[in-house]
Amino acid sequence: MIVRTILFFILIFNITLFAHKVPGMEVTLEKKEQNKILIKAFLKKSKRALIGNEVKLISKFDNRVLAKGKLKVDGLTLNIPNESYWVFVIVRDNDLVKNGIAPEGGFKKEIEVKKIAFLYTSIATLLFIILTSVEGYKRNKLFKKSLS
Repeated sequence: MIVRTILFFILIFNITLFAHKVPGMEVTLEKKEQNKILIKAFLKKSKRALIGNEVKLISKFDNRVLAKGKLKVDGLTLNIPNESYWVFVIVRDNDLVKNGIAPEGGFKKEIEVKKIAFLYTSIATLLFIILTSVEGYKRNKLFKKSLS
């Protein structure tokens, strides 16, 4: 029983941590001449290009939309912004996100983004598992007492 419970919690923990990824899709960024970027998105297995999906370049500073467009068969070419940005490719109700490529000479405004979302999600999930386990243990004890 305890092994099943532990396996269940490990399964829930992994689902919670990795639920934000869209499986089977990839975004590639390629730097072109004159500070342009070529954005392509495709399915991993079939290598079929995503067509018609919206692409947004979002500022890391204030979440402004710096540029946007729609993917075509040969990808989408946009100007590289002078500040740190993310590339969002919208797929149905999900987003594929990549850090943007710096222009020649680097960004004029740059921000360092620390990867703490994974840490916070891990802590919240572990806390939830602990609280659920304690509550389940208390209820089990009360149930056994009521049967006696």
